[in-house]
Amino acid sequence: MARWLVHGLIPSGSSVVLMGQLHSGKAWLAEQLAVCVASGHDFLDTFRVEQQHVILIDEDSGTASFKRRFSRLSSGLNVDPDVAPVECYSRCNFLLYDEERRSWLRDLIKKQRGTPLVIIDNLERIMGGHEIGVSGGATPLADFCHELRDAGATLMVVHQTGARRQSRVEDWDVRKEAEGFTMLIECFDLGLAIFRTPTAATEFVLKPIIRETHVSVSRPFTIALKEDAALTRARLSVIEELPELRGKRRQDILPQVVEGERR
Repeated sequence: MARWLVHGLIPSGSSVVLMGQLHSGKAWLAEQLAVCVASGHDFLDTFRVEQQHVILIDEDSGTASFKRRFSRLSSGLNVDPDVAPVECYSRCNFLLYDEERRSWLRDLIKKQRGTPLVIIDNLERIMGGHEIGVSGGATPLADFCHELRDAGATLMVVHQTGARRQSRVEDWDVRKEAEGFTMLIECFDLGLAIFRTPTAATEFVLKPIIRETHVSVSRPFTIALKEDAALTRARLSVIEELPELRGKRRQDILPQVVEGERR
């Protein structure tokens, strides 16, 4: 039976790459995930989560922008970020090829109980100018993913796939957008591609790309960013029905009890 971090979407102990174009909502989604996992709140108001410690490394936005967005998402879910078990490091110069920084991260993971969530934004910066590797063989990125999973973490890495441009979501192929996509996705168990819809409302489509893991929702679905007029609170929510999750919550909550009754 699968162990879940986000029930039906992200297995516990897996490695996930979140991909999208510039301004496609990647940081919003990753930070919403961090707030939800740290607080135990349903992710996107839809997917039940297992509350875990969160380590979030932001090498992309910069401290002021990161804090502003994280504060708004926390307020939108009525979560006190000073109380929730989340450690945030913004522009801490984390590099995948720096063994000292990797050792620091492994030690952070091993200090926590359970399976902590590690989110790193973004891949290009932590690669430090190095190439992902050669397709078909082991790569430093794949080794890094295995290393953090062996240390006890669930890993999400954010990757920008290219410049934003107008296109229809049904025509958008992340395999063509991501440079070295085949090599990239081979390093992870699961891909999540996010696309900003060309509508007046702030909406995104999330497309799971399944590799080495099982998820209940494997088709694209739509998410909306909801904000207050003062722009102090923000919240991402699924805005369409996901029949794949019907009846899943009770089964996820009581799987051992059900199995015990059958004996």
